[in-house]
Amino acid sequence: MFYSRDHQLHDFSGDDAYRSWLINRNQAPIVHHSGDMHWKRLLVAARHAVNHVRGFCAALRVALVADKMRRAHRDLAQHGIRIPTPCRNDRSAT
Repeated sequence: MFYSRDHQLHDFSGDDAYRSWLINRNQAPIVHHSGDMHWKRLLVAARHAVNHVRGFCAALRVALVADKMRRAHRDLAQHGIRIPTPCRNDRSAT
């Protein structure tokens, strides 16, 4: 009548064997001054730099498009053509 989750319980019998394997395995020491670590750090720094440049370019593009739209609206308004600007509720009035 009631739903039982006994069949979904975890079997912990293999955990001791895995834990002992983790302790007894021969693992190479981590050398932080190795060449591989320098390359990894360099790749992370390069990735961050590329992401920052992409963010800067995206912000610059948004600013250029907004400026072009303002100029287009102003030029049209000078010729007597009024285009209603959309009202954005997500911006707070400052």
